[in-house]
Amino acid sequence: MNHAACSPSSATMWLACPASVTLTKDMVRPSSKYAREGTAAHSVAEMTLKGDIFLPDKIAVEGEEFIVSPGMCRALNGYIDYVQGLMKLPYSRTFLEQRLTVPLTYNMVWGTLDCGVATPHQIFVVDLKFGKGHVVEPSSPQLKLYALGLAYQVGAESPDLGLLLTICQPRAECDPLRHHATTLGELWQWYDFEVRPALDRIKAGDTSEHAGSHCRWCVRQTECKAFAQRHQNYAASAFDDGGLFP
Repeated sequence: MNHAACSPSSATMWLACPASVTLTKDMVRPSSKYAREGTAAHSVAEMTLKGDIFLPDKIAVEGEEFIVSPGMCRALNGYIDYVQGLMKLPYSRTFLEQRLTVPLTYNMVWGTLDCGVATPHQIFVVDLKFGKGHVVEPSSPQLKLYALGLAYQVGAESPDLGLLLTICQPRAECDPLRHHATTLGELWQWYDFEVRPALDRIKAGDTSEHAGSHCRWCVRQTECKAFAQRHQNYAASAFDDGGLFP
């Protein structure tokens, strides 16, 4: 499968660490059972929103089959109900599983948006997270980038245009629907101060390593000096004797 050099879904990582892109060009990015299960759930949600009455019993993702169980369907109900409500807004345009390229990013930032709804006065970006382990916030870089991509897609230019970014994470131990309100002008300011500088560093071939919570998704953990140092620091603090020895 073709992947963006800097995907919206990995933005937390490449915004912080140029090496996560510049030193991983030829590295395989393995999938996981949880990611494949999420893909299956997204397929079920898309079929339902497009009006399919009869869902399949199973969905195969990368050779692995996932049962379309009542539990999966119940978990998706909140996302489906919310999106269906947005689709009924006056003069709305709906984009499901829409491939978007973020403008002014050297064609390096693109991906597939779960759901976007555009009205004359507001844009809604909705992301379904079927996983229950890592809680994702609606103010995440991923949703901001998709919002910029969708605004460009529909020709929105007014800095005062309101955008509502929503995460639906039905199986996590938190509010399943979480929102972040912003404006197009605020997103472009964020782009100027954070996104463009990060992309400039990557485009220039910067190999700087910067460790952080984003390392959980990086494919070069075992060879990253910054990651190793961070764990050494954690180990040292864990065994800190509180000054017993001079």
